[in-house]
Amino acid sequence: MVGGPLGALLGAAVGHNFDQGGSKKTAEPDPAGIRDQARSVFNATAFQLMGYLAKADGRVSEREIAAARAVMDHLRLNAGQRRSAIDCFTEGKQPDFAVDAALDTFRNACRGQPALPHRLLEMLLNVAYADGDPQPQTHARLVHIAERLGIVRLQFEALHTLFRAQRWTQQQSRGHSGGSGQGGQNERGAYSRRPATAVNSLGQAYAVLGVNRDASPDEIKLAYRRLIGRHHPDKLAAKGVSPAELARATEKTRELTAAYERIREARGL
Repeated sequence: MVGGPLGALLGAAVGHNFDQGGSKKTAEPDPAGIRDQARSVFNATAFQLMGYLAKADGRVSEREIAAARAVMDHLRLNAGQRRSAIDCFTEGKQPDFAVDAALDTFRNACRGQPALPHRLLEMLLNVAYADGDPQPQTHARLVHIAERLGIVRLQFEALHTLFRAQRWTQQQSRGHSGGSGQGGQNERGAYSRRPATAVNSLGQAYAVLGVNRDASPDEIKLAYRRLIGRHHPDKLAAKGVSPAELARATEKTRELTAAYERIREARGL
């Protein structure tokens, strides 16, 4: 069991993203209150893991705290829920925090809602990147969390790549608009500037990756990695390309990731 203030977060709004994540129907009807329980566990686990990641290098920075508070704003937590979230964050920082037990509780509570582990990881990346590129200890904890959640390594890399691409675009945009990028502005931008890239059909997904419908899983993965490497904003930024070119690269990265995820889900990769 996950201890601490988890129950106090009951009913907190993960919002539209949470509801969309639970849109897949299961064979059995949900008992009354089961979605509230899943929402409670989602929020509590998210803030526990933020504290766990923030403490990975031995200290929690002001930027990491600001990133966690930006997530609270995104979730529209009320005063009581914010206090509970802070308690969860503090719990996750403790040396004896049982991370595997927390992750197992999360998986059980959110079973049948496969999008939620990905959304949880997206939130955690905001804290992991709060001080710049993650330290090796932080990255190792991220990898362990992803594996325990059942997110395969290529999916983890896809989420990581997409986050880094969005982050590059935001940094370039702030640099050219004169924004300071201090405090929580950087973290809030990760939520406020995230237009989705639609891949409307499986056929379109194959076309985006440039593979045939009968391509093998290895061929699909290779095509995805090759294209991501070609369009990755990190590499283009090192070449000194313009903000407009970085924005196009970020959009292409979103499209490639959406296409790969569409094929992966359809074929059970």
